[in-house]
Amino acid sequence: MGEHIERETTADVTARLRAHLASALPPEAVPARFVFVDTLPVLPNGKTDRAALERLAAEPAPAPDQPVADAPPDDDLAFLLRLFTSGLAQARIDPDEDLALLGVTSLLLTKACAAWTDRTGRAVDGERLRRSPTVRNILAFSSPADGAPEHGEVVVEEHRFDVPVDHDDPAGPSIEVFAQTVVRRAAADRHLPYLLFLQGGPGGQCTDPRNRIPAWLDAALDRYRVVLLDQRGGGRSSPVTAGTIAGLSPAAALDRLRCYRADSIVKDAEFLREHVLRIPDWTLFGESYGGSIALTYLSRFPHRIDRVFVSSGLLGPVTTAEDLLSDTLVMSRRKNAEYYRRYPEDAETIDRIVEHLDGHEVLLPTGERLSPERFRFLGLKFGFANGMAAVHDLVRSAWDGDELADGFLKAVAAATYLVGSPLFYLQEYTYGRPGCATGWTADRLYAREPAFASRARPFHFYGEVFFPWMFRQYAALAPFAEVAEALARYTGWTSLYDLEQLERNTVPVHAVAAAGDLYFPATQQVRTAQRIGSCWLLLSADYSHEGLMNDREGVARLLAFGAAR
Repeated sequence: MGEHIERETTADVTARLRAHLASALPPEAVPARFVFVDTLPVLPNGKTDRAALERLAAEPAPAPDQPVADAPPDDDLAFLLRLFTSGLAQARIDPDEDLALLGVTSLLLTKACAAWTDRTGRAVDGERLRRSPTVRNILAFSSPADGAPEHGEVVVEEHRFDVPVDHDDPAGPSIEVFAQTVVRRAAADRHLPYLLFLQGGPGGQCTDPRNRIPAWLDAALDRYRVVLLDQRGGGRSSPVTAGTIAGLSPAAALDRLRCYRADSIVKDAEFLREHVLRIPDWTLFGESYGGSIALTYLSRFPHRIDRVFVSSGLLGPVTTAEDLLSDTLVMSRRKNAEYYRRYPEDAETIDRIVEHLDGHEVLLPTGERLSPERFRFLGLKFGFANGMAAVHDLVRSAWDGDELADGFLKAVAAATYLVGSPLFYLQEYTYGRPGCATGWTADRLYAREPAFASRARPFHFYGEVFFPWMFRQYAALAPFAEVAEALARYTGWTSLYDLEQLERNTVPVHAVAAAGDLYFPATQQVRTAQRIGSCWLLLSADYSHEGLMNDREGVARLLAFGAAR
């Protein structure tokens, strides 16, 4: 009995190569053409004949109906593929494969569809997608979102500009930085002051205001022409990926990544202000990590800043990694105590889950092991509004008989892997100071904290802290394991802040801090405010970490107060 075997054509291979590269690289870095050869040409000494390879590449491309001349991948499809490959920690996925069979959770799918709507202003028909869930069908089942802001409501100007990787080496390699200038159409002809928004992160991306206007931005547009900067290494700026350090030694990779701290971001912003926008000064609005960048900016270029606003991020000049992570550890213990006060019945279920993870190799849909350490990372949610309720709902759905339920494992995989730049996981090095290595500060502190011992009960969840084990257990972080170790040992940091300059500062600084902030403890924000001249800080018991940014009236009041001073 004969069997028909269908072999892959060059078109099939080309398609798979494009999809794989598109999942990890920006569209402009994906090759426009692939050349297939049986063997690589070699010289008599056995080495690759590079001249022959160059001749192959220079040969005319095949006719348009040949597979290697396929058009470059669609930007939108590549965008979605990157979301899912990152969320699943897989090198590639087929855009036509059933997402449920790939292990995509409803949470990851919801996040991806929301990101798609933010990007395009098109909503996904959820019912149709549930019947046939593939990446390509997200595009096919999309239509203009109801209630999406009209493109005419705001005028957006995009800016793309090249800057050196290392501003101290202007002749060296360069990267592209992306920014947007936003103004209400009704105010487009008015002479409005500029406001630079510095978002949290590191490695984040600003929203596209043509599709969605967040509460804080809606308030800011009443007074300002707003500049949204995708900080170097993330968003639509040249991203940091495994390819960024591929082939580099740990020392060379460190030399590259050390250029992604606040001082380099500030110099990028100065280039944007001076050479692209050509404006004399602007106001800064820093959210979370963006607040630390704003203080670096205030240290270096105070004469270019009109005033500064900060939401949950007044941190940096007087805070070491040890200071910050010691206080977040205290806050984490408090958040865990609050969780068990709210949901005492969860303690027994959580203990059972942890014992099961200790005694069995439980695999997530990504193929990675769900360890007790990774399970602790669910506590990252504790700092956000409704975060504890979300963990409680997850714990209640954990068991299917004597096994952990598939739905639970899918949800944990999504909740304990944050889609985004690896810079987020390397962030401890942003606190490096001259002559001082950060040395995996969180790992040291938590190792000697009894509440987080492996057998301690009740079981405690982590907050926003990062450990060496993550670079072994998370497949997407594995390429950064060696450079993460090098960064932790590095002592050659430059200072990000000029404390003397900040103490004599006369630029008005207006900040709001959440009293119960898990990520940027209020204790450290108060210490910082006490050392900065002309600084006003409101400590709020009503907000969670992100609360002010979601409160249009709160932001409007803050901006009005700042304008009156």
